Amino acid sequence: MSDVDTVEVFKSSQGGGYPAPIAIDAVGFGAEQIMTIAGTFPRLIATNNERGRLSYWQERKAKEVMMENLDCGIQISAVAKECCLSRSHFSRAFKNATGHSPRDWFQLARLTRAKVLLEQTNFSISQVSLECGFADQAHLSNIFSRKFGMPPGKWRAKEKP
Repeated sequence: MSDVDTVEVFKSSQGGGYPAPIAIDAVGFGAEQIMTIAGTFPRLIATNNERGRLSYWQERKAKEVMMENLDCGIQISAVAKECCLSRSHFSRAFKNATGHSPRDWFQLARLTRAKVLLEQTNFSISQVSLECGFADQAHLSNIFSRKFGMPPGKWRAKEKP
């Protein structure tokens, strides 16, 4: 089995404390079956991550959904739904897993894409801003300058020999 070797099932404890994990050997189950179970029973099943963090599949799915929507944006609640979590739990778990809030990670992904487009294309800065989901050139320039200390045009000129 490639992605998951053991699955922990959390059953509620009688004493009212945190649920006690029970390890189940996942040999014989395919990755699709485990993902189906994980999607159906998100609170009962978690991979071998700490509590309060996203499981591997949830982190991968969240980043995938956000990357697919760089140009148009997506609500955090929609990403949380894809991970079978509430918005608040997802936001907290995402920050624990990545070190960034979902909003900050999404903005950093957009800025990284903008840098790549500035380096590898001759798109105008206005076109780059639209490709990366910013409202307009001024919006990109403002956020880019705050993050990298210079506007995109100056950064592009500095990067080209």
